[in-house]
Amino acid sequence: MVDAEYEIENIVLSGTYEDTEFDLEGLADLLENARYDPDIFPGIAYRSVNPTASFLIFASGKANCVGASRLVDAENANEKLTEELREAGVEIGGEPEVKVRNMVASFDFGREFDLETIARDFRNTEYEPEVFPGLVFRLDEPKVVVLLFVSGKGVCAGAKSESDIEEAAGRITEAIG
Repeated sequence: MVDAEYEIENIVLSGTYEDTEFDLEGLADLLENARYDPDIFPGIAYRSVNPTASFLIFASGKANCVGASRLVDAENANEKLTEELREAGVEIGGEPEVKVRNMVASFDFGREFDLETIARDFRNTEYEPEVFPGLVFRLDEPKVVVLLFVSGKGVCAGAKSESDIEEAAGRITEAIG
């Protein structure tokens, strides 16, 4: 029995700058590649170039990083944002508290699936092919959702670590053989 091959597609990190409030209008003027339109969205959309990632920065002192496909890149982008904020004159007490909120990975199980049989055999599944072509497989441990497709491909969402992704691949492979 072979586990699926996987590739991390996106990592979402949240960073919280304790006791910090951002002046979004002023900050948007100071950061290159930043957009702020409070009539459309209550935060700054900011693009980091090296490493490539995007941020949503809020007045509350929170910044969400999305778009990196490696954890080290997401962490480096977050560190670079903190540096740029300090260089722009923003008073930040310490380093932000950073947490992984979500990792999304694509799977290739290397074979096709009979989704109707899987849906009948497992209670933690949803399959409505007239609404969506994939089967939704919810795992309790790790707490992730895996979308499976007839082609043998899949998507894992909700992971907090790469080991969650690997464990999910193994549990799906074990369950459906």
